[in-house]
Amino acid sequence: MSEDPPRRKTLSLKPGVVVTRPLGPEPIRAPKPAKPAKVEPPPPPSFGWKCKPCGKGFDPPPDAPDDETVRCPNCNARIGIVGDFKQDPPPNRLRARPVKR
Repeated sequence: MSEDPPRRKTLSLKPGVVVTRPLGPEPIRAPKPAKPAKVEPPPPPSFGWKCKPCGKGFDPPPDAPDDETVRCPNCNARIGIVGDFKQDPPPNRLRARPVKR
């Protein structure tokens, strides 16, 4: 019979046994990312009219002459003329509706 070399003990983690870290340089750890500051959402935009074709809000130019054409800043649709926005109630030919505040 041939003799086998002695077997090493099986390592296990048992209560009361202190486990140390392996020898060598200290492991490099990435710094913890900073928590982002709480950002409050910006206040909703304030506008007086909405374009009927696209739904984008806008304000007609207040200092423009009454016969100037107003176009939507989003879709460039012709909405009406400045004088129509100053009437109360607005005429049906406007392609915009007033926003309830």
